Amino acid sequence: MDEQAQVEGGRAQTRGEAIALALFDAVAGQLPGKARGLLLLAGAHHAAAQARDERGDRAGRDALLAARLPDLSPAHQAIAASAVAFQRDKVRPQREPAFIWLGEKDQRTALGLAAILRVAGALAPVAGELRVQAGGDRTTLIIAGERADQAAAALEERAALWRDQLGELTVLAGEPGELGELGAPIPAAEWADPPAPAAASDLGGEPIAEAARRSLRRFFDKLLAREEAVLKDEDTEDVHQMRVATRRLRAALQTLAGVYDPELIRSYRKGLRRIAEALGAVRDGDVFLEHVLAHRERLPATERAGLDPLVAAAAAERERARAALLGDLASRRYRKFKRAFAEFLCTPGAGALPPPEPGVTERVRDFAGSAIWRRYELWRAYEVALAGAAPETLHAARIAGKRLRYTLEFFAEALGPRADQALDPLVALQENLGLLQDEVTARAHVAALGLDGDAGAQSYLAARTGERADLLAELPRRWEKVGSATYRRRLFELIVKL
Repeated sequence: MDEQAQVEGGRAQTRGEAIALALFDAVAGQLPGKARGLLLLAGAHHAAAQARDERGDRAGRDALLAARLPDLSPAHQAIAASAVAFQRDKVRPQREPAFIWLGEKDQRTALGLAAILRVAGALAPVAGELRVQAGGDRTTLIIAGERADQAAAALEERAALWRDQLGELTVLAGEPGELGELGAPIPAAEWADPPAPAAASDLGGEPIAEAARRSLRRFFDKLLAREEAVLKDEDTEDVHQMRVATRRLRAALQTLAGVYDPELIRSYRKGLRRIAEALGAVRDGDVFLEHVLAHRERLPATERAGLDPLVAAAAAERERARAALLGDLASRRYRKFKRAFAEFLCTPGAGALPPPEPGVTERVRDFAGSAIWRRYELWRAYEVALAGAAPETLHAARIAGKRLRYTLEFFAEALGPRADQALDPLVALQENLGLLQDEVTARAHVAALGLDGDAGAQSYLAARTGERADLLAELPRRWEKVGSATYRRRLFELIVKL
């Protein structure tokens, strides 16, 4: 393995990279020696990505994970990628796919490298003299020069991870010439600027297996971010968004049939379905309870008590569903699924099937158009059954519309900003169909709670029946906006421009 050679490639290091190496050498012994090359790898990718993308942490991580580095193991690549990802404002390790599948030792290395890069990034803009003094688990940084005090204060904001992973860190500010022999000097002025921004990539020309892996990873990012919030139970929207993330991932994996090993895809979709079911039980309870409470507030004060039995039963049902969800999130099965899925998402080439034809690399533009159009055709087929359709048929049409929406969102980066022209009318239609399904679900809730004979519950359902008539009257107009020739032309133009 020669990670350092892979990074340097004849180019000068940036000032931040030089400072990072000096800091690594100062705390030698706390991190494995081979991690020095990984630090260079992470620093170079973060500097390059930051020069062209305001989200340099995510862009740098994705670029590093997509790189073919034959001398580097997937775990080492994930260590470096995690170090880049943790350059974001808040370090939340359990939200990072590249981190969660690593073993404990590799996780400690990733956090240590991230801590060094964070401190080096804060020191890089300092124009004056820098020195480092280290011993055991104590490190002192000395800053001298113009605005040394401000630089020291900025460093404090980035130093928490260092103190957590590498020990005590003291920052001193002084004047040039006053440092004497304090510490070892850190290279300052002789280093090059960050690499020039790379030209915008041809997203449509990317290999589908790796472009899809990046998009899947970003959807998984959102699932992991919401999971932390769901555990706190501060906002019902967190359950909703985590459930949406599972649906997007499942729909995307289904769309990618023929790209990855079907056995792998089945296992990942199964793992996502299990947690989606637990999330769905809580989400359905939240929507039902919120609507019942809103209905009660609209009633005259003298009639509100009639809904108390329904409110109490719905709240108790929601708490049972939440307890089951927390059990699933804490289960060994779910943790095992997350680690396996994260490894797949962060390992270039993992699970990819051979090309459809010898010597062919299937690109996004070779795959996305037919995938999107087929989803559209499957949705549009429901228009023949729309008039007088049973609730089950409308629900099936809603699911077909969701799959179309998630497929468009999955390829949105390659489709470009005009993808919203296809998404916006579809979202409006889905909202209408969703409210119609909520009325059906409400009836099922009342029956499951054993309140078919409760007067308050029945008055609530009667009010929902009135709302259903308005929604059904609005449905043809919203459907036409997605089924029209104008919509089809816009969708086709998006595909042609891939």
